[in-house]
Amino acid sequence: MGKAISSIKRYELSKEEQREKDMQEVQEAVADNKEAILKGIGLLRALDEEGALDMVTAFTRSKDEALANVVKEIDKDQYEPLLRNLPELVFLLGEINVGEMRELASRLNNGMEAMEGEGTEQKTSFLDLAKALKDPEINRSITMMMHFLKGMGRT
Repeated sequence: MGKAISSIKRYELSKEEQREKDMQEVQEAVADNKEAILKGIGLLRALDEEGALDMVTAFTRSKDEALANVVKEIDKDQYEPLLRNLPELVFLLGEINVGEMRELASRLNNGMEAMEGEGTEQKTSFLDLAKALKDPEINRSITMMMHFLKGMGRT
C-alpha cells in the first residue's frame, strides 16, 4: 500500500513570470478602459493647470494641521446657526424638484434681461395695466404668479 500524502507543494510562479502576468493584466485593463483613462488624464491636466493638484498635495501632506484649522474656524459663534440648520438644509435640498427650479431660474433670468432692456424710467397707469393683460406673455406670467401665490397659501 502507498504512503499518504502529507504535504502539498503549490506551483509558484517565478518573479519574472508573475511580473509578465501582471503586465498582461494591466495592458488588458488599459485597453478596456481607454476612454476613462484619457478623461482622467485630461482631468488631472486641468487640475494641474489651475494649481489644484498643488493645493490638494499640500493639504494631504499637512492634513492634521489643516483639519485643525478648519475645526477651529467652524467652532466660532458666527457659524453656530449654520451648523444647527445644516441637517434641515440637506433634507430640504432632497425635496426640491431640480428640473422645475432650473426652468424657474431660466424664466427669472429672461425676466431680468427684459427688465434691464426696457428700462424702468416710465410710469405705468391703471389703463396701461389693463392693456398689458391682453399681451399673452404678461397674462401667462400673471396667471402663473396667481397659481404660485395660491399654492404658497395652502397649509
